[in-house]
Amino acid sequence: MPSVHHFIRACLCLCLWLFAASTAALADGGILPPEASASGVFLNEAGDVLTARHAVADCRFLYALKGGHVSQAGVIAESAELDLAVLRTTLKPYLSATLALGDVLPTQSVGVFTEAYAVLKNLPDRAALLSNAMTVPGAEGLQLLSGVKPGASGSAVLGADGLLLGVVVERVAAAPHAGGMVLSRAATASGVTGATQVRAVPASRVRQFLQRHGIAFAASDSPQLSPMQSPAARASTLSAGVLCG
Repeated sequence: MPSVHHFIRACLCLCLWLFAASTAALADGGILPPEASASGVFLNEAGDVLTARHAVADCRFLYALKGGHVSQAGVIAESAELDLAVLRTTLKPYLSATLALGDVLPTQSVGVFTEAYAVLKNLPDRAALLSNAMTVPGAEGLQLLSGVKPGASGSAVLGADGLLLGVVVERVAAAPHAGGMVLSRAATASGVTGATQVRAVPASRVRQFLQRHGIAFAASDSPQLSPMQSPAARASTLSAGVLCG
């Protein structure tokens, strides 16, 4: 449990960060919020956010971001095995994720969408974007060929039907016996560019984790989008930023 001194220090750090960002942006006629170090997805109307555990471990202070709103966050559930965590926030989402009742185990690649919160905020033409990643057939669990950048840890993986298929946790090692690479800004080594293989925790394991900890969520096998609606636009609405310091 953080001490009162640490809490006050964290609040002062965030205030100074917000002030510096606001001052720098005023010359351009806008106010910039602090940049998220990782991503998350809203689970329910209460504002609980699902993210990657490694992105929120050992944080001196922890906040969730949505648009121009900032909320102090606290970890209410976590799994080191799955690399998942749920944050309690005071944010009020416009929309919460609907988890798929079945996992995607196709014999051929399927187009899906996943992107970091920081990128989604400024993604051009997202209303027309149907996919930006492909599933990897035959891989263990849910793996994608994706160009996501640092900050994508905790990002939702959405199918064409808008259902949550999984949550991104790490970049898969390219060589045998090499370790994986997590995708939070603080933990990811620089220099990785282009599309690489990325691992996500599939919806079935996410559901089990949430049920085990009594976290409210919705699940369905009914499409949440029509065939020509954009998963990218839905992802932008569902997503939240995570700031760990």
